[in-house]
Amino acid sequence: MKKLLISSSKGRNLKEILIFLKKKKIIINYKKNNRNLYFSTNIKNIYFLILKNNDFKKYIKYNLIDFLLIGEDMLLNSNYNIFYNYKFIKINIFYISLICNNRFINKKIFKITTKYIKISKNYLNNKNINFKLKKLNGCIENSCILKKSNLIVDVVSSGLTLKKNKLFELKKILILNNVLIYNLNNLYNKFFLYLENNYVKA
Repeated sequence: MKKLLISSSKGRNLKEILIFLKKKKIIINYKKNNRNLYFSTNIKNIYFLILKNNDFKKYIKYNLIDFLLIGEDMLLNSNYNIFYNYKFIKINIFYISLICNNRFINKKIFKITTKYIKISKNYLNNKNINFKLKKLNGCIENSCILKKSNLIVDVVSSGLTLKKNKLFELKKILILNNVLIYNLNNLYNKFFLYLENNYVKA
């Protein structure tokens, strides 16, 4: 049987995903400071690939991967119109939250920074909040720390980053988990190729 490729993004959930796979008897020799992106596993023909957060869309579209473990927020925030075969996996519960550098804030129009534009717009419009939204990738907390924004909308897991930077979680907008996306075309093709190679004589 040809190789199966499992993928994940190199984000906050990678550690938990590697632990999850280890519990499923798939062991990947990954180290935190390792620059490699492609790994063999303890199981023959199963490999692991690390992707950039937004690259998963193209990898799925062009059938380059078989399985993808990713945060649910990446799907909800995506404008990419493609059908995904997926199931929810309980790996690491996290939140998308409204965050501020002051517990009490009152503005006519809130300046809000986030990378979750779609999620933020839906929430803020539903709550009738007047806002100016700015997209920023990377360390969103800095926008609030430097007071360039009144609020930010970002992912919160343990809350330690907020606490260390004297930021406050005002409201949990969404409770999220991880998603396993699987490529049926790839799996079917590899399964039938396996049958042909092993059971059909030329």
